[in-house]
Amino acid sequence: MKSAIVINVSERHYNLGVHKLADFLRGQGVEKVLIWNGDPKLAMPEDVDLVCLSVIFSWHAPMAREIALRMKDHAEVWAGGPGLFALGKWWKNETGLESVRGLDPRFERQRGDYRMTFASRGCSVNCSFCIVPRLEGLEFTLDWDFRPARILCDNNLSALPIDFQNHIIARYVGTRTPLEDANSGFEPLSFDVETYRRWKPILRGPWRFALDTTSELPQVERMMAVLTEEKPRRKQVYVLIGNEPIAACYARAQKVIEMGCEPFCQPLLPLNALARKQYKIAYDWTAEKLEDFARFYNRHVWRSIPLWEYRYVQGRPKSFTWEEVMG
Repeated sequence: MKSAIVINVSERHYNLGVHKLADFLRGQGVEKVLIWNGDPKLAMPEDVDLVCLSVIFSWHAPMAREIALRMKDHAEVWAGGPGLFALGKWWKNETGLESVRGLDPRFERQRGDYRMTFASRGCSVNCSFCIVPRLEGLEFTLDWDFRPARILCDNNLSALPIDFQNHIIARYVGTRTPLEDANSGFEPLSFDVETYRRWKPILRGPWRFALDTTSELPQVERMMAVLTEEKPRRKQVYVLIGNEPIAACYARAQKVIEMGCEPFCQPLLPLNALARKQYKIAYDWTAEKLEDFARFYNRHVWRSIPLWEYRYVQGRPKSFTWEEVMG
């Protein structure tokens, strides 16, 4: 094999898998390896032997399909990434090709100087709406030789064995690598004062955690109490919306604010969504209400008006009534 192109189909996002795969192919002796963001179209090399498609989000799978159909008669095609995990049958039916489901062992632990890193894989919490336990497993896999990077992507740092948490921190300190963000964050169920003391000296970015259901309030309130001395902008709480009635989701978002944190609302999407706005519509929600609710909180409109006074476009009816919000 002389040439390969590794395509980040989710082009607006940094794709760690693309960079690892490219380095792996170079290590395997492929003479020319090109990395591309988005669909190359007319820029596709004519002499390419291998086309590798990496999909972070499922709604980018249709673009990957178009590239695969265009290229499969001219080159070998590999496809994978978390966005294709729940679309294995769809991918086979649409392209006639197999996709890689889960982590690819060929380059999962490829070393390099990347913007992101994983020290561990897996999560034991097993949330029904989350792809991580299905993609990475319910048990932790620890990479003791991981290479630190500015963004640490582990999915449940506070539930890791304490000696491994200390190992991660020691690696960052020893290599003088700034930890700018732990972007998948901590789990309130396992977060305590010692977790906070352990990570505070090296974490430069916000403390990230989630409040996905009303049933999680006790452990989230306990974590917020531990972080009480941190400024609100340093405490970002992911709030899942659409999985409970509007009033329940509103109560969770407001609790985040009341406890001195900042909410970031995320509408519920099926794991196999083929469009960015293919929401799961339940209870008293509509697609428009999900989008307006997320805009209201994520754009910090809550600082100036209550939700029932919000309208996304002037002249349009208000997005929510007081009765919907208050239940």
